Amino acid sequence: MYAIDSDTRQARVGKRVLRMAFWLSLLSIGMVDAAAPQGAAVQLIGRARLSDGVWQVTWPGVGWRTAFSGSQIGVTTQDTVSYSVSIDGARMKSIPPMATRQTTWYRGLAVGNHVVEVIRMQGTRRSAGMFFGFALEGDGQWLPLPSAPNRQIEFIGDSGLTGYGDLSTTTECSDEETTSRSDASQSYAILAAHQLHADWQLNAVDGIGLVRNYQGIWKGTNYGTYAALTLQSDTTSHYLDRSWHPQAVVVRIGQNDLGSPPGADEPWTPAQLETEFVNSYRSLLEELRERLGPRSLIIVLPPTFARTPANQKVAAIVSALRSAGDRRLYEFQVPKLELTGCNFHPNLSDDHRLAAALVRFINEQSRRGGLW
Repeated sequence: MYAIDSDTRQARVGKRVLRMAFWLSLLSIGMVDAAAPQGAAVQLIGRARLSDGVWQVTWPGVGWRTAFSGSQIGVTTQDTVSYSVSIDGARMKSIPPMATRQTTWYRGLAVGNHVVEVIRMQGTRRSAGMFFGFALEGDGQWLPLPSAPNRQIEFIGDSGLTGYGDLSTTTECSDEETTSRSDASQSYAILAAHQLHADWQLNAVDGIGLVRNYQGIWKGTNYGTYAALTLQSDTTSHYLDRSWHPQAVVVRIGQNDLGSPPGADEPWTPAQLETEFVNSYRSLLEELRERLGPRSLIIVLPPTFARTPANQKVAAIVSALRSAGDRRLYEFQVPKLELTGCNFHPNLSDDHRLAAALVRFINEQSRRGGLW
């Protein structure tokens, strides 16, 4: 049985908390040089900003890995959302939201070598959480990590990708319940990445649209407002990582654009909104192809998990681009889902079903045309 407890005393936390003083010019996937005698090798998966040994983070599904030898490990956070923790692939008790800096300890592990993975379970568009790293006590020793996976997969979209409400057993959820019942680490995106032995970026925002957000909220913003940022809360945090070259990108966006008619205070008629959505979606796919090059897969999921005009428009865009010569662009057929998560989003069973289908599809395309 694993035991867990928390220690908020600064002196104790400072005793062995990892002070990750290493150079990261690239902010997505980087392996720490483990030369520092009391440091740890840490891999960052996703987008976060490192400053003075502390990561600031807003995107969902951002992860950190480290390796150690011993029987206990601490994880130090300060955030308004939860973090999942797995040790040697076994899921542990999650770290709850913490208003102050706090180290959560996982004790009673079998003495030996372990790999730890920590994943931010939700996103926060307007404010950054803080991840301070890992801590050891007693018999613990840091170990070097194996090389980061060569496989990389990127996900672009909205709440249909983030694990929104996937822990819920009912579709009716308050805002607070939705937050507590959402787990990006168990979303089909990250489940698929794990099954493919790939690192990931989950660049998705709940409620966002390509042109217009859910029911017209957050006026003056859309997915493009945040797509190029390391931190959604900081418009100066321009993202750059020359080591990030995903072989596959999954796009699932558009439900919020056309899911409700534009209001009187919005700058579109329904016809204008549809035209701008089609043009923006086509531009997104064309820009992705230019960035990724000709060999990477671009996999498009329908904007909604039901038959809607948005799905038909996206299918027509994909078909037109394929006819124009982009043979590595595909529309993905979503399997039948229960959709009993919050507000009719995928539940955990759906996440597993979607992940399995997506993995089969990517592996099949890889066998046909080479990928990994």
